[in-house]
Amino acid sequence: MEIGKIYTCEFVTDDETLAWVDRQSQSGEGHVLLFSRLPHRRLIEHLDINRVEAYWLTERVTEGAVRPVLEDISKIILSHLSNHNGIIMLEGLEWLVTQNGEDNTLAFVRMLRESVHRKNWTIFVPIRTLAFDPLWLARLRREAPGIALSERSDSEYEVADEVAENELDAEPVNSSPMSILDDGSPQLIQLTRLPRIGFTTSLLRKRILQWRRMGLDVSEVEPALKSLDEEHAYSLYSLVEEKVRKAVELDRYITAHQGSFSASEEASARFRIRQLTGLEELSKKYFEN
Repeated sequence: MEIGKIYTCEFVTDDETLAWVDRQSQSGEGHVLLFSRLPHRRLIEHLDINRVEAYWLTERVTEGAVRPVLEDISKIILSHLSNHNGIIMLEGLEWLVTQNGEDNTLAFVRMLRESVHRKNWTIFVPIRTLAFDPLWLARLRREAPGIALSERSDSEYEVADEVAENELDAEPVNSSPMSILDDGSPQLIQLTRLPRIGFTTSLLRKRILQWRRMGLDVSEVEPALKSLDEEHAYSLYSLVEEKVRKAVELDRYITAHQGSFSASEEASARFRIRQLTGLEELSKKYFEN
């Protein structure tokens, strides 16, 4: 895989594709731009939405959405290619062909190939090969060669790999679906504490993924994933666990007293809460006055 190229990749499932996107976003090596058929409320089940610039491909007119119109998608992509670096994941090519026609869609892919050339970006287009005419598919792959995204390293940050195993024994205290706040971020929920007995790196990885899906910055605990000292690893986990529990309490307080805050004050407080910073200061301000 090379920078400055566009590739097609065999679509397997939404889970597999979005798990790969999540791993890329957690690497911190560049921006991640995602066009998905799933709305934001569904994406948060698969990745940390705060680390990805996501657009919902839909006919609906709503915030964070883009119509399946090639010109509209092009404007967003081209505005990124001249800045920064990263990856672009464009789902829904079958739908784009249906909406825009084979020739127009192929010209669109060709334009992306030419535009990304010598840029610090890589574009990926998941496809279902059986959905296309073989001759048209061959033309498509001349513009965007096929590549496999299933290769995985043993990096401790690839927490998504563990999700396919048995569910984490410690389930959320509140098992109802995650609520979405007005700003599009997920509302924090309290998770049961992992016990010292039976504590493993695998469980910790899954817990980190749960926290990330809520938009929490839990990078402080990530060194525990490669620690050989289980006591030290659990100590790091416990430290962050306590911060998260305090963050959940503060987030609930703000939700319950939403009318008491200005929009800017609420946004600032929720940002600090999700960064796990200034929690003591906020606790004194809200709980001790």
